[in-house]
Amino acid sequence: MRIRVLAILFTGILSGAMLAQDLPQTPQPIPPPPPPPDAATVESVPAPAAATVESVPPATETDRFPALREAADLLRSQYEELDAKNMAEIEKLTRTRRCQMPRIGPLLNRTITAMEEWATAEKKYWTVWGEVEQKRVDSQMKTLASMQAELERVASLEESEKADQQELQRQKAGLEQTKRTEEINAQIDGLIKDIQDSEARLADTQHQFESLTTQITNMRANVSARLVGIRQNLAKVDTSATEARAFYEQKRAAADEICNTKKPDERSTPLPKKPAGG
Repeated sequence: MRIRVLAILFTGILSGAMLAQDLPQTPQPIPPPPPPPDAATVESVPAPAAATVESVPPATETDRFPALREAADLLRSQYEELDAKNMAEIEKLTRTRRCQMPRIGPLLNRTITAMEEWATAEKKYWTVWGEVEQKRVDSQMKTLASMQAELERVASLEESEKADQQELQRQKAGLEQTKRTEEINAQIDGLIKDIQDSEARLADTQHQFESLTTQITNMRANVSARLVGIRQNLAKVDTSATEARAFYEQKRAAADEICNTKKPDERSTPLPKKPAGG
């Protein structure tokens, strides 16, 4: 009876564990952020992100959130296109050495807005992936804890069965020294065989538990590593957006500096002659 109950418990845990082990789906990677611009050469620094980042592979059937991936990729493409166009125009305006802030300011603002829209969509993609993967890890931890408890029960049952078997062996040895009947011998032999069969089934169950525990532990380590990668990608997005924003603000500062060099004539303004006859 104990073996049947244990087998039922094991079957339920095994089914739940296998359901948790569906083939993992993989988030699509993002490229590394561009290098930070050199403040000393701000006017000649190429546009960030757009000119330095490789294209992201399209979302595939392995991605659980292809719509989010495609939305982020579309915004990134639009940002790159706008960045290239506006930076070329800003460079051209800057080379005139005239105060061009009325034109440069709006170009920078539109570019920054496009960049931030991409960064928001990209972070949403990785945030959603991180949430579902964390839930998987939490579920696996619960399964492992339950399986560990069952393993301890299996070990306890094994010890109990071994103790019963040893007791019967002692009783049989004692009976062999006295007058006994064939009925008693057959009864003792039958009990010993039942216990041996039970012990074999317990050993097999323990082996399956241990094998599945190893499998789930390895899978949890894999998902945990993926969570680290997701957090790194979120950090990369933040870093890329911060560097791009700094680059654009340096462009704005350079344009403002040109405007600061322009000033009205400081000579005393000559007044017109008094009106004739005045």
